[in-house]
Amino acid sequence: MPDLLSWRAKFPILASKTYLINNSLGAMPASVIESLREYTELWASQGVVAWDTWLPEVANTAAILEDIIHAPRGSMTMCQNVTNALAAILSCLEYELPRNQILHCAGEFPTVEYLLDGQRRIGAEVVRVGNDPLVFPARELLDGISDRTVLVVLSHVLFRTAELVDIRPFVEKAHAHGALVLLDAYQSMGSVPFDVTELDVDFLVGGSVKWLCGGPGAGYLYAHPNIVDRLEPRLAGWFSHARPFGFESPPIEYAEGISRFTGGTPNMPAYYQAREGYKIIREVGVEAIREQSRRQTQILVDGALERGFTVNTPLEFARRGNHVTVDLPNAQLVKDELIRRGFVIDYRPGAGIRIAPHFYNTDDECRAILDEIADIASVAAR
Repeated sequence: MPDLLSWRAKFPILASKTYLINNSLGAMPASVIESLREYTELWASQGVVAWDTWLPEVANTAAILEDIIHAPRGSMTMCQNVTNALAAILSCLEYELPRNQILHCAGEFPTVEYLLDGQRRIGAEVVRVGNDPLVFPARELLDGISDRTVLVVLSHVLFRTAELVDIRPFVEKAHAHGALVLLDAYQSMGSVPFDVTELDVDFLVGGSVKWLCGGPGAGYLYAHPNIVDRLEPRLAGWFSHARPFGFESPPIEYAEGISRFTGGTPNMPAYYQAREGYKIIREVGVEAIREQSRRQTQILVDGALERGFTVNTPLEFARRGNHVTVDLPNAQLVKDELIRRGFVIDYRPGAGIRIAPHFYNTDDECRAILDEIADIASVAAR
């Protein structure tokens, strides 16, 4: 087992905080400061010529992600966030009867639900499966896939409960019925090892804010190489064109492959920032990160149950991602006091306090936060 704690010194916040909210905002690598300085110095010294150096970084940054999930080279591109990535994918779809149905679940992140719901205006039948956002309706969703389904949208790890979804049965049935599958991997990228080609999903989207330690403004989009060249996104920008610097009038001639999803002017500072976290995750290895999580999430689950807290996360490790959601009376107030005491976590309404150790966290930090929660709760009960 590698010495993961040797990485702690590369994350400044760990010197002053017990930082256990890596499923919401991963700790910033110290090297981000120098990487952003490189970006700004290019702008300051080269002006418009800086684009000659900046533009290749879109593909270079995406390539690090391709390594992490074993994606073919050139199958991923960067974008600003999941909203933009998902909107671009949806803009490729036609909702022609009888195949006009989109399936998704009640536990999806609001961005996904809002965008899917908006497809009703252009002829989609959007089916929201399940009523309880804390329970993944696997059987109901699987039964709902039919020849009428155009797209199935799934989260790999649910953001409230950390439930890890077995994607394969849904992919197999969707493809058997001619439907596409989109995977939201925001909560699994950098925390749960997987091979995107083995999963055989058609699309994958996510962002860098969480386990990848890449900060905001850097999303990503994967499209299966077997389908990408027949996709024509209506949400296209000048970098979606085969010759962006030709400044040609419509109709667009789409760029080959994944570049057609690049859209408008790339968010270059965010990519310079994000690549630093990506490189660390690639070097550490997601398998090692997951193995440490096996131990630390079990410490959290067992300790929470021993103290009488509700655990809204699957108790079996194979069915959960790398965070644990703990609930108790006045959980939001407990969260506020934890942060005041230097324990950084967050709270989700209807779910509880989310505790998310990463590879640079210690076992003692996992035990300490449970002690703090119990102490705060006992004071509140007096």
